[in-house]
Amino acid sequence: MTATYTSEPRILDSDGHRLDAVLMRPTGPVRGSIAVSHPHPGHGGHMDHSVVVAIAERGVAAGLVALRFDVRGVRHSDGDVDDAVGHLVDLVVASDAVAGWAPEGLPRYGAGFSYGARLWLEAVRAPAAPPIAGLVLAAPATRVPRTARDFGDLLLGRPIRDAAVDPRVIERLERVPVPARILVGEHDVVAPPHEVQRHAGPRARVVVLPGLNHFFSRSSGAGVTDLPALHAALDAAFRDLETQGS
Repeated sequence: MTATYTSEPRILDSDGHRLDAVLMRPTGPVRGSIAVSHPHPGHGGHMDHSVVVAIAERGVAAGLVALRFDVRGVRHSDGDVDDAVGHLVDLVVASDAVAGWAPEGLPRYGAGFSYGARLWLEAVRAPAAPPIAGLVLAAPATRVPRTARDFGDLLLGRPIRDAAVDPRVIERLERVPVPARILVGEHDVVAPPHEVQRHAGPRARVVVLPGLNHFFSRSSGAGVTDLPALHAALDAAFRDLETQGS
């Protein structure tokens, strides 16, 4: 299924911070909205990452108005790149904004890659959680690199030495309160499939993509994304969520 859509830049206001965003509208019938968050902002993550764009495009193909955005401190977005609490605020602002650009009353979804997936796991448990009907999470890292060396090794496809299991994200996985479809690569070292599967709660379904790593690439480290494999898995995830909500 080819995603046909219009795309336009937008500016979001998040607590007085101007955030860069891209709004993607399907040319066909609209079935809902989705805000897509990107990987770690302190290590080069942004809304134009190929995995983030793929998620948004397949969401559009499923009939969703999609919004990609740079959290505060990333590229031209105002603010402090290390403001993790502020990034959660940015996520809720983005979700509210894209819902407002879709017809009223349609379901809202959330999606993210790596750090962005972790943000959504946090957001849906917050007291002021956005009313999300479901999540599509790509490689929510359960083992977070702690040092610059670890991030470098991850990008190069080398063993990670200092990363430890993050108990907070494990708890969030176990208690995710909405239907969630989680995609992980077979060779992911920071979202190990066995670990994600073991801790995924009853409302989550984990799909392991054979031969792929954390970046959904078949090469070592941050190589070229295997878009055909990722697109197929995303299409299935969006169909599954729509069926669950019908």
